[in-house]
Amino acid sequence: MNPYDILGVSPSASDDEIKKAYRTLSRRYHPDANIGKPDEKMAEEKFKQIQQAYTQIMKEREQGQQGYDYGYRQGGQTAGGDTDTVEMQAAANFINSRRYREALNVLEGIQNRNARWYYFSALANAGMGNNIRAQEMARQALDMEPNNVQYQMLWQQLQSGRQWYGNMAGGYGRQTVDIDNFCCQCLALNLMCGCCC
Repeated sequence: MNPYDILGVSPSASDDEIKKAYRTLSRRYHPDANIGKPDEKMAEEKFKQIQQAYTQIMKEREQGQQGYDYGYRQGGQTAGGDTDTVEMQAAANFINSRRYREALNVLEGIQNRNARWYYFSALANAGMGNNIRAQEMARQALDMEPNNVQYQMLWQQLQSGRQWYGNMAGGYGRQTVDIDNFCCQCLALNLMCGCCC
C-alpha cells in the first residue's frame, strides 16, 4: 500500500506535516488505547501499518530517493536526528507494550545507532530471551555513555542474571548465598510481620 495514503498525507507534504499525521494516528490506533474495544485487533494491525509507512517515508526522504513513483519529491531532504527520535519513541512504545519483535524491527530501520539505540536493543533482546545479545548491546550502550545510570543499572541486571545462571551451573554440591534473594526474603518476612502485628 501507498505509505502516504496510510498516513493520509500527500507526497508533497512537509516532514512536519507527516510527523503530525503520524503522531495523531499513532495515538488513535496505539494498542494501549484500544484494549478491550471490539476492533482491538484491527487497531493493532493499523498501528503496525502506520509505523511501517512512517518509517518507509522517512527512510526514503533521508536517502533522498524518489521511490515507488509516488510523485516528485526534491532530493536530499533529510529528517535528521528528529526522525530517529520518533522512531525511537515507536521502539520504546513497543518495548513498553512487551512487543519486543516489533521493537527490534523498528530499531533495525534506524541508521543513527547511538547509545540509546543500543539500550533499547538490549531491552528488546532481553525481552525476547536473547540474553547474550542483550548483554552485548547493553555493554555497547555503557561504553558509549559510561556515566548513564540507566545503562549502568541494565548492565548490572543482565550481569546478575548471567551470574545466577553461572551459580546454578557450577553451584551443585556447595552452599551459595544469593544476596538479592536474601534481601527479598527479608522484605517478605518484614511485610508478613507487619500484617500480623
